[in-house]
Amino acid sequence: MSKFEILCVTMHQTDFSKLKEMNIHADVFFANQADKTALEELEFEGHKARMLTTNTRGVGVNRNMTLQYAQGDICLFADDDVTYCDDVEEKVLSEFKAHPDADIIIFHLDTDSERKQASYPKTKKCRGFFRMPWGAVRIAFRLNSVRKANLWFTTLFGGGCLFPSGEDSMFLTEARRKGLTFYVSCETIGKVDMAESSWFTGFDEKMYFGKGAFYQALHPKTFRLWMTYFLLRTRSYGTLSVAEKTKWMRLGREGYKSMMSYSAYIQSMNGSNADASKG
Repeated sequence: MSKFEILCVTMHQTDFSKLKEMNIHADVFFANQADKTALEELEFEGHKARMLTTNTRGVGVNRNMTLQYAQGDICLFADDDVTYCDDVEEKVLSEFKAHPDADIIIFHLDTDSERKQASYPKTKKCRGFFRMPWGAVRIAFRLNSVRKANLWFTTLFGGGCLFPSGEDSMFLTEARRKGLTFYVSCETIGKVDMAESSWFTGFDEKMYFGKGAFYQALHPKTFRLWMTYFLLRTRSYGTLSVAEKTKWMRLGREGYKSMMSYSAYIQSMNGSNADASKG
């Protein structure tokens, strides 16, 4: 029987109250970013909860911490705003048992948000080219497969990082490049609260700047192709014109090359305008 473990990133926790809030009935490891360093353990319901608290920052750093400390054969990434079904462990392990060649299986989570997550009528293998519109909280994986492939999360993209989002897509893209086998599952394993986002403020300048940085990091040789694809896909979103969206994606591309965030770019522009007005 494979051992199952949830790998959850969180912040400012002082106890294990997330076990009840998230309806966790399985082994779990919490990577907790706060203002101290500590490792705590709790036995509950025949399971083990561990919490490593560090004063680090950045979601990529935190997810990498979970990968370093993971002990399960089959692991599931988590955020602390997920509420799981009672039988999440059974559902995940059953899917991996039914598909022994799977390295990664993508599960479904319900949400009340308008930004619905893609769902699938039946479990199937991903073949050839396929889009990967999946956040980290949907990713379950064989720990040995990920470790053999030397897969880690970028520390440049995501909450608390230089650029706002995309760390999960980068992780999956690298997994695909290294030949890991993907499945998408028809199983729903819980619900995620997407009412608030640490990075998404709408289809505005900041978002297109971030996407420009993301595509430059992930697809530098085909940046223009991916930029065109994203502009077409979001052509009816937001109030920016196509020319403005293009401008901000190109600025994001340059921002990535110079390691300059959106806020740093805005500050530099404000400083330049202030200097010009003084002159």
